[in-house]
Amino acid sequence: MKDGLTSFDVLAVIPELQALVGGYVDKVYQSGEEVTVKVNVPGAGKREVYAKVGKWLCLREASEKPETPPPFAATLRSHLDNARITAIEQRGFDRIVTFAFDRDVRLVFELFGKGNVVLLRGETSLAVFRRAAFRDRTLAPGVVYDFPPPTANPLAMSEEEFGRAVVAAKGSLVKILASAMNLGGTYAEELCLRAAVDKGMRMSDPHDARIAQIYGILQDLARQIRESPAPRVVFEGGVPVDVTPVALKQHAHLEARVFPTFSEALSFFLAYAVPEAAPGEDATAKLRRRLEQQEATLRSLQEESVRAGALAELVYAHYAQFEDLIRRAREGTLQPGGTVLAVNPETRIARVQVGDVAELEVDWTKDVVGNAQALYEVRRDALAKAEKVAEAIRETKQQIARAEKEAAKVVARPKVKPTKPFWFEAYRWFLSSEGFLVIGGRDAKTNDAVVKKHLREGDRYVHADVHGAPSCVVKEGSKAGEATLREACAFALAWSKAWSAGLGSGSAYWVLPEQVSKQAESGEYVGRGAWVIRGKRNYVHDIPVRAAVGEIEHEGHRKVMAGPVEAVGVRSRRYFIIEPGEEEKNVFARRVAGVFWVPVEEVARVLPPGPVKVVERTGIGP
Repeated sequence: MKDGLTSFDVLAVIPELQALVGGYVDKVYQSGEEVTVKVNVPGAGKREVYAKVGKWLCLREASEKPETPPPFAATLRSHLDNARITAIEQRGFDRIVTFAFDRDVRLVFELFGKGNVVLLRGETSLAVFRRAAFRDRTLAPGVVYDFPPPTANPLAMSEEEFGRAVVAAKGSLVKILASAMNLGGTYAEELCLRAAVDKGMRMSDPHDARIAQIYGILQDLARQIRESPAPRVVFEGGVPVDVTPVALKQHAHLEARVFPTFSEALSFFLAYAVPEAAPGEDATAKLRRRLEQQEATLRSLQEESVRAGALAELVYAHYAQFEDLIRRAREGTLQPGGTVLAVNPETRIARVQVGDVAELEVDWTKDVVGNAQALYEVRRDALAKAEKVAEAIRETKQQIARAEKEAAKVVARPKVKPTKPFWFEAYRWFLSSEGFLVIGGRDAKTNDAVVKKHLREGDRYVHADVHGAPSCVVKEGSKAGEATLREACAFALAWSKAWSAGLGSGSAYWVLPEQVSKQAESGEYVGRGAWVIRGKRNYVHDIPVRAAVGEIEHEGHRKVMAGPVEAVGVRSRRYFIIEPGEEEKNVFARRVAGVFWVPVEEVARVLPPGPVKVVERTGIGP
């Protein structure tokens, strides 16, 4: 089972991360080895970058976001608060991703080995997730950061350079491609399979035609990942075993589910392929891990409060020396040397060390009393946070006790398995009461794909009278009755911003395929995901913003479908009727997943985009 990103995977996720460039950091969270950066993107709302240190990096909403940050996350917050992202890039063909910000600050994600996350100002490390020392570099705060020696980048090599590199390396062909060429085992196997060459052979001639063939396939694969990705999760025995940005020949015999973006595919895989508890762990394992994290945070806060109080006392005890230091700093005569470790004119902060006490930052815009009071404030904040963490620890211990009591009563249910995937699940979808398939875009990219790939003669195009609504297609809509067209209009409205805005009703329309175009009038521009509609629009007015979600059967397979109430009601004996409300979508998704015994991700993907309120149940208890 896949356990981390390859260099090719990083190549695939980088274009998706570009949507964050120009955005501002809102907050940083940390839960164990998971780090989440919430970014406010102008015009696109809040997005989240999820990282599992050393393994994963993608756009994904983290399930756990503790408000009280551990020290590493707290440091990131202090330096990145409202920082604007100016660039995101992969370093060569390595599993290293760098986020650059507008304050001469960079955040480096190392996705190999045990991994690391490093915050830099200039070339110096401000914070590291884990300290480490290697033969050629040291990772620690205050130390100049050196990137690891670059690995081979076969995508930047000429065919001749590639041939020489393959022959110069030692071992079998597949081993050379995986290790020396930095492709990883999966893609090394794929190249050998596509080239129909023996993966165990050894190459001796750099001009061997088979090397040239592998080189061409390698470049084609990289081009496909960059220009026309088809992300998918691959299943074996109903269990996700791999996630790839394109279809691989080695997976041809396995079931796969296609996703609109690689980040969405990764999110699904991470939610269901990686068990939350290791084999042999009991039902309380996750709670116990949370307790360990909380106790570690509590210790850190207690240490911080003691340290801040001691430093404040030290400032008062050396009043004259600090007064002189502040005076010289204001005059501009203070220079690094001796106990003065650094002077920063921009922030007006001097970093000093007195005796054997740890480093202390002195703000020369304040007097001695002001600096001491600032330290006392740090102490008070740390104690207040520690009190909240202590309360959370008590709650977690109570949850563990309750879980242990329940575990003694209940026999564990088997692991939830995903239902059979269908091609249309890459989009929003439902089956009408008359049996017609309706699909809609999830975002600008899939809005384009719905029309370009799936709108054909005899279909019908549907759109709500709301900005940002999904483009929807009724397949074989020319044969559909008024009921299907009305349901499609209700679907387009409910899955638009009308839901998150809490509107009670609205309008939508349908048109013929030939009325839909990307051709704008002179002087106008049609953006990604948008379409120009010409001619008469067939409106449906006063549509309630309401939906249903229930269990249906499709082609002999059980599925969870969300859509207009009429469409779900015809096909399901057990369903919820919902409208915009106060219950968080993810909370409701977990409830529904428990009722229908399916993965939460399957439910979350089909629900309307916002909080819900259950107004009616059919075949389901309270």
